[in-house]
Amino acid sequence: MKKHIRTVLCAVTSVTAALAMPAAAQAVDHTAPFLSFDHVAAASVVSLAYPDTVVSGYITVHDPRTGSTKPFTGAFTARTGSVVTQLATDARGRFESRVTVSGAENGDGEDSYKTSLHLAAEADGARGETSVPVPVGAVTARIALDSPTLTGPYGTDARVSGTVTWESADGTWKPVPAGAAISAGGASARTDDAGRFTVVQPLRGDTTWKTRDNTPWLSTTNMNVTVDTTAGTAFADFTAEADADKNVKVKARFDRGEIPAGVTSLTVDVQYSPDGATGWTTRQSVEVATGPGDNAPARVETTLHYPGPGFVRMQYAGTPDVHGSATPAVRAVRTPTAVPVFNAAPEPVGKGGPIALAGKLTRQHRAWEPFAGQTVHYYFRPAGETAWTLMGTSQTGADGAFAREFTAERTGFWTARYAPADATHFQAASRVAEVVVTP
Repeated sequence: MKKHIRTVLCAVTSVTAALAMPAAAQAVDHTAPFLSFDHVAAASVVSLAYPDTVVSGYITVHDPRTGSTKPFTGAFTARTGSVVTQLATDARGRFESRVTVSGAENGDGEDSYKTSLHLAAEADGARGETSVPVPVGAVTARIALDSPTLTGPYGTDARVSGTVTWESADGTWKPVPAGAAISAGGASARTDDAGRFTVVQPLRGDTTWKTRDNTPWLSTTNMNVTVDTTAGTAFADFTAEADADKNVKVKARFDRGEIPAGVTSLTVDVQYSPDGATGWTTRQSVEVATGPGDNAPARVETTLHYPGPGFVRMQYAGTPDVHGSATPAVRAVRTPTAVPVFNAAPEPVGKGGPIALAGKLTRQHRAWEPFAGQTVHYYFRPAGETAWTLMGTSQTGADGAFAREFTAERTGFWTARYAPADATHFQAASRVAEVVVTP
């Protein structure tokens, strides 16, 4: 039994709050008028059986420019949970009004047996607000589970469901208000209008989940759910990224639990689909060492050649003894680029003469199109050598064209590269053009 000790006296809490202005506005103007709530109090404990309290206090308008104050007269709001009540002050700026709470608010701060009324007022652009703590008295309630047992494979989602009711003053049992928090196995959910709840929690081994209320409004007996987990797997933290060199780097965490004796490894497939839903094909497989029982999480990482625009996932297909699993499909795509035209002229050329390099950079969306405003790098490799040397760069024009001149020094080979590429395009390189340099 979860014991809620709620010995609460009628609270009369005085709160004074200055205007909560944005920091930027405060930095600009310290003399703007503002509102303050003064001598604010909530008169009584609230509960599902008695959801009303009376809030009272004063609202004052301050004008730092003149040092004057005056009563705020007009409408303002009191919010509790999702319920907003319109209130008003009298000619003295005083208010004393009844407010009804919803019965689904969370406890505030360290004191889980209180809720708050949030008051806010505005006049001529000036705003004031404050919070009023209100003690909460729990009512007797009970949780009726749909089932006290759960069975399923490791890593799959289990659902703890049921109905929560509370005992009213006349002895009848009523559904708790929508929004009451119920927890099970470390996860939580909120009730609907019929007092129904469903807590979704992945299975991670044989255990017992305590199902209980997680709200100051109820006092319930913990209900135990016995969890029987069978062998299974689960993926987490999956990523798939296409790099500029037309490789897709994939990685994920692979969890395995309740594995039967005799299993020494599990095969994880890296799969590709054009639309992320159908036509999955395996492009690579990774063996993951696995032993009986629960295994420490494994990191699965590999690289495959870019399969084309589409989606990538990891999957363990499963066996009759070990439940399979798959990651979400992740779109791993970059835009192809190409240098379909590249020339070096003249050829041959006399030493010291100009070599004109020119070409065109394109990219593929629905069709190939000019790729403007990009940096092209020019490389030279002397005849008989293997290393390429960066000689310079230039920008592509609106039609994707690029050009630059260099001085001929020795016979060798020239190429143009769109590399490095930006984060959404692949790299590209032109053909290699040989230029013979004569004495």
